Amino acid sequence: MTVRDFLDELRTAAEEKERRESDYRRESRRLLESLEVERTRAYRRYNLLKDMAEAAAGHAEPQAAIEAQLAVAIAESGWSEARSGYAELRERLSSVAALVHERLHPSAGEAPAPAASGVPDAVTRFEGWYRDRFGQDFLDLLGRPASSFQPLVDF
Repeated sequence: MTVRDFLDELRTAAEEKERRESDYRRESRRLLESLEVERTRAYRRYNLLKDMAEAAAGHAEPQAAIEAQLAVAIAESGWSEARSGYAELRERLSSVAALVHERLHPSAGEAPAPAASGVPDAVTRFEGWYRDRFGQDFLDLLGRPASSFQPLVDF
């Protein structure tokens, strides 16, 4: 074995380690980005439902509670009556709001259901419908930063 052969073996081994390190870094970045998206969506879902529950808490009458929740969800997502699909969005989101109301205000004589019972599944179904219908994730509409528009005042 010549010195050149020995050095070639060492270079090959070093290049293999470098390739493995690069693969690991690339996979780690991909996983980290994926976990970040999942965490962001989970907190957006939590905050939306928390806000909807807070809106419903003061309304024992189901329709008033549902309307209050819809107002919150629609405002947070930036939807308006002018958008196509608004009525359909309200209808689909109403089923989630109705479940939240039922958990907060169980019917007389009825034992309260576990807090999470049915609500996560209803939200998952709503999110799936929204993605299929509008081609984007509903939760991506939430938590957007405020506009960077700064009015200029001349004194």
